[in-house]
Amino acid sequence: MDVVSVIVTIGGYFVDPIKKHCGYLFQYNSNIKNLEDRIGNLRAMIDGVQLKIDAAKRNGQVILPVVERWVEKARNILDEDAEANKKGLDGWRPRYSLSRKAKKKTLEIDVLLNDGQFSEVSSPPPSLGVGSSSIEGIMDFESRTKMRREVLEALRADEVNMIAICGMGGIGKTTMAKEVAKRAKDDKLFDEVVMVVVSQNQDLRKIQVQIAEMLGLQLVEENPLVRAERLNNRLSMDSKSVLVILDDVWDALDLEAVGIPCGGEHNRCKILLTSRSEEACTQMKTQKIFPIKVLFEEEAWNLFRRMAGNCIDTPNLHPIAKEVAEECGGLPVAIVTVGRALENKSEFEWSAALQQLKNAIPKNIPGLDSKVYSSIELSYGYLKSDEAKSCFLLCCLFPEDYDILIELLVRYGVGQRLFAKIDTVAEARNRVHAIVKNLKRSFLLLDSEVGEQFVKMHDVVRDVAISIAENQGFLVRCNENMEEWPEKDSCERSTAISLVTVELKRHPDGLECPKLELLQLAFEIDTLQTLPPNLFKGMKGLKVLSLFGMSFPSLPQSINVLQNLRTLQFVNCEITDASAIGELRKLEILSFLGSKIKELPGEMRNLSYLKFLEFTECNDLERIPPNLLSSLSHLEEFYMVRAYVKWKPMEEEEEYQEEENKEEEEKKKGANASLTEIMSLSYLVALKIQIPNIKVLPKDLAFKNETIKFQIFSGDNEVIDVDNFEDYYHHLFKNSLGLASCDVSDIAKSQMLLQLFKKSEILKLKEIKGLKNIVYELDKEGFQCLKVLEVGDSNDVEYVMDATSDQNPHVAFPILESLKVFQLNNLKEIYHSQFPKRSFNSACFGNLKSLCLEECQHLKNVFSLSIARGLVQLQKLEIGNCDDMEECFHKEGKDEKALNDKIMFPQLTSIELGSLPRLIGFCIGVGPVELVQPSLNQEVGRINTDEVTNLEKHKTTDIQQHTGPFPKSTPIISHKLFSSNTILWPPSLENLDLRKANSLEVVFDLEGLKVDEDHQRITILAQLKTLEVQDLSKLTYVWKNVPLGIQGFQNLTSIEVSECHRLRYLFPTSIAKLLVQLQSIEIEECDAIENIVQRDGEGEGEATDIILFPRVSSLKLRKLPNMMSFCIKAYSFEWSSIKKIYLRDCPKLKIIGSKIQSLRKSKKINRELDSRPNEQELCSLGFLWRCLECVPCGKNYGLMAVSNQGTINKSQRSYSMKKEGTLSKPKDSKVSDSDNPPEIWSFFPSHIIECLKNLKSIELINVPSLEVLFQLEELNVEENHMAPVLDQLRKLILYGLDNLMHIWKKGPERILGFGNMRILKVEKCNSLTYLFSPSIAKLLVMLEEIEVTCCEKIEEILAKAEEEEEEKDILFHKVNSILLSDLPNLKCFCIEANALKWPSLKEITVIGCRSLSTFIPSNLNTPKLEGVFDEEEAFPWEKERTCHWKGELNATIEHIFKGKEKQTNHETQQEEQIETIEKDM
Repeated sequence: MDVVSVIVTIGGYFVDPIKKHCGYLFQYNSNIKNLEDRIGNLRAMIDGVQLKIDAAKRNGQVILPVVERWVEKARNILDEDAEANKKGLDGWRPRYSLSRKAKKKTLEIDVLLNDGQFSEVSSPPPSLGVGSSSIEGIMDFESRTKMRREVLEALRADEVNMIAICGMGGIGKTTMAKEVAKRAKDDKLFDEVVMVVVSQNQDLRKIQVQIAEMLGLQLVEENPLVRAERLNNRLSMDSKSVLVILDDVWDALDLEAVGIPCGGEHNRCKILLTSRSEEACTQMKTQKIFPIKVLFEEEAWNLFRRMAGNCIDTPNLHPIAKEVAEECGGLPVAIVTVGRALENKSEFEWSAALQQLKNAIPKNIPGLDSKVYSSIELSYGYLKSDEAKSCFLLCCLFPEDYDILIELLVRYGVGQRLFAKIDTVAEARNRVHAIVKNLKRSFLLLDSEVGEQFVKMHDVVRDVAISIAENQGFLVRCNENMEEWPEKDSCERSTAISLVTVELKRHPDGLECPKLELLQLAFEIDTLQTLPPNLFKGMKGLKVLSLFGMSFPSLPQSINVLQNLRTLQFVNCEITDASAIGELRKLEILSFLGSKIKELPGEMRNLSYLKFLEFTECNDLERIPPNLLSSLSHLEEFYMVRAYVKWKPMEEEEEYQEEENKEEEEKKKGANASLTEIMSLSYLVALKIQIPNIKVLPKDLAFKNETIKFQIFSGDNEVIDVDNFEDYYHHLFKNSLGLASCDVSDIAKSQMLLQLFKKSEILKLKEIKGLKNIVYELDKEGFQCLKVLEVGDSNDVEYVMDATSDQNPHVAFPILESLKVFQLNNLKEIYHSQFPKRSFNSACFGNLKSLCLEECQHLKNVFSLSIARGLVQLQKLEIGNCDDMEECFHKEGKDEKALNDKIMFPQLTSIELGSLPRLIGFCIGVGPVELVQPSLNQEVGRINTDEVTNLEKHKTTDIQQHTGPFPKSTPIISHKLFSSNTILWPPSLENLDLRKANSLEVVFDLEGLKVDEDHQRITILAQLKTLEVQDLSKLTYVWKNVPLGIQGFQNLTSIEVSECHRLRYLFPTSIAKLLVQLQSIEIEECDAIENIVQRDGEGEGEATDIILFPRVSSLKLRKLPNMMSFCIKAYSFEWSSIKKIYLRDCPKLKIIGSKIQSLRKSKKINRELDSRPNEQELCSLGFLWRCLECVPCGKNYGLMAVSNQGTINKSQRSYSMKKEGTLSKPKDSKVSDSDNPPEIWSFFPSHIIECLKNLKSIELINVPSLEVLFQLEELNVEENHMAPVLDQLRKLILYGLDNLMHIWKKGPERILGFGNMRILKVEKCNSLTYLFSPSIAKLLVMLEEIEVTCCEKIEEILAKAEEEEEEKDILFHKVNSILLSDLPNLKCFCIEANALKWPSLKEITVIGCRSLSTFIPSNLNTPKLEGVFDEEEAFPWEKERTCHWKGELNATIEHIFKGKEKQTNHETQQEEQIETIEKDM
């Protein structure tokens, strides 16, 4: 090549960029002048726009968001120091830089000037009734957004025309309705939306006028019927869809009288109600009711902070503010009003408000909105009966956030005679539960999480209840710090007193309380209290006495004056002598719940009016005197669970009767009662009792009352498992019988037990010796009343039902709902019959909903198909630890062949199968038999499980393993859980949990599935939501043989796969594209997995068009040694919903998407800015050297190479240019040819990053193949648009990424993003030389913690800015903690003085950084930093760390490491001396 051609070729490559850069020098003055002119124009435009904004605000207009953003950008440019462009005129380099920046800034301002030509800057405010919520931002909370979506979804449904939002006053019903109206309008669900307030006193005319006004309709007619007709005609127009919101509905509203069309053909008009009463909504035939609940705790606090302002962040005020916010109880209006009332108030005012809230005097807080309290008070007044009002007020006797046992309301109400025309405790209980239900429907009471027998009262509602109750003589003090009774005058005026505290140090010895009817004293169990003798002397009218946590050597003497007492309750008390109770002859309810009492006093025989007696959890009770129980002639209910009385056995009872006349007094002194006394009580309607064994039961004596409700447990707690029955606090129970540790022969002798079997709804049998056939031996009538049956711990049981005997009924268990069979080692069959199964009566097990089998070692299947076809109510199937189980359902002979198409479990929603080593199918007798033949057309061939002995064999294909044909005589049958037939049986299946089934090879094998049956597509498992597969050692496929055009699995939200070491991938693409609702993917410890998605041959041309997993929010991959990528083809992934990525121990994984997908088109090289020579063009070019001297030296023009896949990578080659102008290539044998440069893998390529809009957390641990984490170079930054990326990312943790070279790979200069990152931790990333560049650091405005440990090559945390990066200070405003540990090459945090301000920095820890000499080469502003630690935070029992401080950070670091250097040098010298001595020896 001649010199001229070289000059032309290379000159053309270099001259253009040189010319451009030289132009910055020549056009310096004009560039500066143009910038000054543009700044003047921009300032004038900002002033003009601001005038329009001010005028719009005065008129109540809403400023457009685009205008607000423009003003913010424009002011930011003006705030920058334009004068800086005039500095540095003495040299060509500063002039060049300033000219270049001025040119760039001028272009930015030109864009703003063009964008600022607004025709309007505001919009009218939203109309009344359809605007946004009154509490700003509340609708963004999760609890509200979820409900809003549900309401809008209901409004979209064609079949729904009326829905309701219900909740207590002040909870946000109206706010929710307004937000729904706004969204419905914005989403164009309705052409028109109107909202009117109905209120307590309905005014039809007013309602009609309000609706008409919002519709633009004038109603001048006086006749209400005419007005209603006109309104109806307007709302029924076919051309308009209308949403009518009726707010604050108290009673059912006559829609026809108003003129609102509803139901039938009127689906163009839909109605949304808000109400405190579900009953009113039900009467109006509302189709869906949405109860609105209080805000979540975090939501409530965030709202409170917003209302109260920054003052609550001060250290002294913060804990008080937290308590005040809790007192608001999550009620939005209460939070807003309290927060605003206390905004910017002093600490003393906050403390006073807190005490006032706790003492239920909220009205005394200045500025507090009374609407919350008045609305609740109004709801109370609106209760239709005095009984309901009384029950409501009783609930305020208990502490805040207390789970109130509804039974207490029953006992208090009976004692006070609150219920009219009620004679029995059971009737009173039914009445109270009905009242509580209505109170909950009115949202004056709330459900309790403890159980349905409890209820809660909202804190704010309780405050109002207390204020109402005080007017009726209630005195309520629930204060753990209270040590004395309230003032004497207030006590003596009271009708009800409730004192709840830890301990009262003093009690009054005598109070005159003539009006007092109820006294509740509750103390901590550990601080047992005693009462003075005369406490009750002046309380003669007392009807209810309830004592918690007290100690009584003997009851106070004055208790005998309580002759009107009807309810006496001791809870968790210690009572030595209770004989005084015998004087309380009007007593009707007596309870010793959880109390310590050893013996009942004989004086209790006097309590002839007693209706209710309870000894539940009286563990110390040993003796009940004979004839005591039988003397309680009016006793209706008796409860004794977890009380171990030594009842007299029936044999002793007979002997006792024979010798009763002999030495009677001596015998009685130590004797115990017998259960015959209970049986003789004619009024007894409820018995709940635990007995030691069945020998204490009468054999032939039955209850006098045949309709008695019973729960009888025989056996020790550990054996019978009393807790497994309904809660013993529950007093509305089903007939239940639990027997343990007894012999079937003893059961057969007891006529009483045999009668109880017939009446039992719940039966639990454990350790029953000699029992072989449950139905035949226990109830020949077939348990006609039984709903729950549990049988376990027996080696004798062979059949649950043996139908081989003529004595057995044709129909057994007709209403059985739950069957649990466990630890029956010799169980052969659940249902056994020698007759053909077609004679089986389908009514047997026909109501079964739950079936659980555990540890039945010899059971091979559950039911035959003839029985299975009758399980139409089955909802849950659970089988575990059954070693011989081969299939769930079994086909017996040819007679059942025709049943294949008739099997259906329409209600089955959950299947759990675990530890079933021989399970080979759901039903192996149906579906196609797969004869496995090697085929080149198969996606992945069959693996012969007998031949595969190690992981390397898994990696080879079937063709490689099986080159010869299979023997024709030994076909291999696939062991698949579901075949193409059986997969259709459970269409409603939601949860499938499969564990330790080591014979299964496939979960879903769809071979032979007909996807188009009579021109109707069959949908497979469309309701399946969760799939969990664990420890299946032979599993090779989850889905296999997927036919073309399949539909199904579209509601799967979560999949977890672990310990399946033969599984090579999870989804075929035909399945993956169906999983549009999938939210969570978790794969752990699967040695053979290489990809998550594997191509299965469907739709060859659709590869790049398929969008996979748009809803996935969590991805967890752990211990996958062969995992390489998400998929191996170029599929399109949509990751906009992902929030959490956790990867651990995936040594081969390099990229989150697919390899091909990440290889984008090569960047188009901009020849103006970045021209680079090809290797062939490099040669001698002497005269260009002088031109290159004018070009900025900071920019790197190293060679870039384009790989054949299209990825641009920097070559590892470098080129030097000699002075004489010769470009020379270094001699490096390790460098590959430029045509095949090494690929640099980016875990998050730019096209993936753009989708990760909601990602919050990334944890990557031991993923050594990663080289670049975030590839920002090819981000799609449109002109005049700054794209925020990963703006929700809060936590980034990187550990053990040995090949990671860049966390952030250089991107567009104008990038925005990473603005919410709080935590950045990097450990053992030994290829990193820095953490982030200045351009990235400027984005991390919320960063709080930085930890970098054990990174060998790190030289600086913040890298030096490149030439093209804008020079600007970096402010770490929020960083409060920095840990730098074991970084041997770290020289400084940053080499440039551009990170000077650290206003929040409190702690720096520096350990093992021997090269560190300074933090930043300049003085730093660290106002909160107290010192530098050179040890990590110690455990509490270790010595405290040493904190160093020399007045300034740099000086402190220098001091620490000079000392360390001397110590290290001294230690090194000692080691060298020792080595020398050792050598000499």
